[in-house]
Order: sequence, then structure tokens, then C-alpha cells
Amino acid sequence: MAEQIDPTRSIKPVSSVQQDEMKPQQQRERSRNQAADRVSLGETEAAGETYGPGLKVASPYELLRNLVIKTLQEQGLDLQISSGEGTIDFATMSQEEAQDLIAEDGYFGVEKTSQRIVDFAINAFGNDPAKLQQVKDAIDQGFLDAQEAFGGALPEISQQTYEAIMQKLDAFAAQSEKSAE
Repeated sequence: MAEQIDPTRSIKPVSSVQQDEMKPQQQRERSRNQAADRVSLGETEAAGETYGPGLKVASPYELLRNLVIKTLQEQGLDLQISSGEGTIDFATMSQEEAQDLIAEDGYFGVEKTSQRIVDFAINAFGNDPAKLQQVKDAIDQGFLDAQEAFGGALPEISQQTYEAIMQKLDAFAAQSEKSAE
């Protein structure tokens, strides 16, 4: 039968002199570990406390906004775009301004966004209705890729935009058929 292993077999008692020598080292390690537990990710002001009153925490919107801005800047993208109606500055945009942009009549709303995509698609295939299926397939693939990038689901506004694009492309095809007759 196999012998059982005794985990305490090699442990030797520590003398009181050795214990006294080890205490300062243990205290230094504890102090160093406590200082090492602090992490700062782009904070400009150190928090005075970990929990409790006085802790400055940004709103979830502000945290997300700052993350998106930082990501765009790291990718070298401009935080200002021209909308035809003016310039949109993502770095200084408020939550209300963002909501206005995605509203029904906003620059990034379903109608205007789908129209920009359809105009681009029609011009890209040279107004040739025969290439319409290729364009639709490319748009399908783009939305599928975006859906995968967002973890399997797109926001409702994206679904509505997709449907509006396909309806407009179908209307273009129907109009082209009538013109050809």
C-alpha cells in the first residue's frame, strides 16, 4: 500500500530570533502591497477614499462617452464631422445633442442615414439595376459584421435603418423597371 505524504514533515520550528528578524520584512511587504493595489486609468485627480462620501464617480453616460472619445482618438479618427448642416463635435457633445442626432429627423436618424447609404450604393454601382443584388448582399454582410462586432445584436435604430435601406433599394429597382418599359 502506498505511503501517505505528511506535508508537515519538512517544517522546522522558527526560533524567536528569526521571527523578530522577519517582522520588519513582512511589514515592508504589506506596505508595498497596499500601495500597489491602487490603479489609475486616466484619472487626473486621485480619489481620497475607496468607499464612502467624497468619492467622485462619473455618470455611466459620461464614462461611456469618455471611453468612446478615447477609442476614436487612439484610432486616429477625427472627433468632428461635417453634417451638411454644420459641424458635429463628438468631444463636446451633450447627451441631449446626441439624442437629437438620432431622432427621427436627426442627422443620424433612420431616414437620413438610410438615404445616405442608398445614395452611395446607387452611385457606387453606376445606377445599374442589374448590380442591385450585389449591393444588397454587401449591405447584408456589413450589417451582419456589425451585429457580430456588437455581440450578436444591433440596436433597434440599426434594424430600422437596415429595413429602410432595403425598402428604398427595392423602390429604386421598381422605378428602374418602369423606366425600362
